Amino acid sequence: MNQAALNQFVQIFTLEDQAAAQRVSERLALVLSNPENYLGAYEEELAERGILSALPPQELRDIALIDALLMEDLAWESDWVDTAPAIAEGLNDILARQNRTQTLLPNTLIGRREPGPEQLDTVQDALEKIGLALVLFTLDSDSYPLGIVAEADVEQVRSLAKELGFELVVY
Repeated sequence: MNQAALNQFVQIFTLEDQAAAQRVSERLALVLSNPENYLGAYEEELAERGILSALPPQELRDIALIDALLMEDLAWESDWVDTAPAIAEGLNDILARQNRTQTLLPNTLIGRREPGPEQLDTVQDALEKIGLALVLFTLDSDSYPLGIVAEADVEQVRSLAKELGFELVVY
């Protein structure tokens, strides 16, 4: 595991919050270096997700990333029935936590009529207008774990995620 790459990756999500960056980095370093110890350390939290036995390494890494960011309010899980305005409200919590000055105006986001992943396109369009990009963390679920990064960091996020073994989609 490349610790410098991990720190860079985490910093893109935590921005200036060094305490959060430290906590997220420690958690991800554990899952990357010793998945068995990670399972033991976070057994109770994983059980709350319904995970009661070992997972394939890829899935465990991705869940660790999602949970680490959720614990710091740097990710938000959208339900598959959420509309674009509801997603925007959740993402505004991340923007506030990241101390960004930009916000999404939920009442201005008119998405497609049916709920579902198409709503993410509407939200991404709004984020793009303010120089940000939507991150969809992979999870075999009926929810969409989401994060936000600066548009300028998109290629770096993709590259570092691939290097570290995390799966995500950056719009």
